[in-house]
Amino acid sequence: MADEDSPPPSPDKASIAFASRNRSMSVATFLAHTPLPHASEEDPLCIVGFGHPLLDISSNVDKSFLKKYSVELGSCNLAEPNQLAIFEELSQRRDVEFVPGGACMNTVRVARWLLNRDICWFVGCLGDDEFGCILERALHRAGVKSVFQRHEVKPTGTCACLIVDRERSLLANLGAALELSMEHMAEEAVKAAMDSAGIFYLEGFFMNVVSSPTSSVTIGEHCVENNKVFAFNLSAPYLCLFFKDKLSAILPYVDILVGSIIDFEAYGESQGWDEKDMRTVVERVCALPKKNALRRRIVVMTNGAESTLVAVSGKPTREYQPLKIPEESIVDTNGAGDAFVGGFLSQIAKGRTLDQAIEIGHAAAATIIQHNGCTVPDTRPDILRDA
Repeated sequence: MADEDSPPPSPDKASIAFASRNRSMSVATFLAHTPLPHASEEDPLCIVGFGHPLLDISSNVDKSFLKKYSVELGSCNLAEPNQLAIFEELSQRRDVEFVPGGACMNTVRVARWLLNRDICWFVGCLGDDEFGCILERALHRAGVKSVFQRHEVKPTGTCACLIVDRERSLLANLGAALELSMEHMAEEAVKAAMDSAGIFYLEGFFMNVVSSPTSSVTIGEHCVENNKVFAFNLSAPYLCLFFKDKLSAILPYVDILVGSIIDFEAYGESQGWDEKDMRTVVERVCALPKKNALRRRIVVMTNGAESTLVAVSGKPTREYQPLKIPEESIVDTNGAGDAFVGGFLSQIAKGRTLDQAIEIGHAAAATIIQHNGCTVPDTRPDILRDA
């Protein structure tokens, strides 16, 4: 094997795949709380995310605007047919902002911001429309590479972010985001992204695309066969309950499982566990059957401003305290969970320890909640100087 200081080989497809496999094989040592020897500051692992690409359309409105479209203040819902006109009207407002959205896309954008390298990919489905073009351009400006399927009938997924005196109401139309097909997964561009990546991240919402769970299991099998990292987010309590069978098919492939306390409560309920102690719940999840025996599973349970629980199979469960942010500095907590995972995965990609990954995850979340939506600032604050 060539010396680590020697020049890299020419980036043909075979050598990219070979290098990715060999670098990601050492990820097993990370799960024993030691750094990745082949993932470093100079040569971090590539990250590819799969999820719902949504264009967030944000504007300040008044209560009469909410009433016009039957939107309750502070609500978060899927748009009904009689509400779909809101997206076009909102896009014409003078103060409108278009921001790439969707849980996984937020995470990948934050990871790219912290890595400061063009090594992050996103795979999903857009409509063949102007909103899709706006989203794709915005993602490109953020430095994230995209491999989008274009659906000829369904519109690009959008989320109306309606702000009334700093309180946000969200109305989503998933549209084409649900239509990612296995045909697209077999495209050469998707294969190239998967070959180059060492870390794969799926949001729980990906379970409701038309190709699920086959697409998720295909990704999981690729990770097992090539000893790559498969990270998955439970994303929402209802997913654990409504997609129980799909989740059961995916979990054996998962190396890193992330979710909020209410997500894990819902998962325990879905399994019929009569267990109130959340430490025990995350430990039981951590001990579930796993396809790749070469590395331990990590389970991360966030709980807002309260302690984050981290279980690693075969090791004591630990607690990590998030950063305390003054109440008057908090603008919007909606992107906190996505930002946490982005910060966390960016440090895994660099070969840093689990403690460091959690620390930067918390710092990323603390940064994002001081801005509207999941918006990364132009400059890094002091709490992220070590990222």
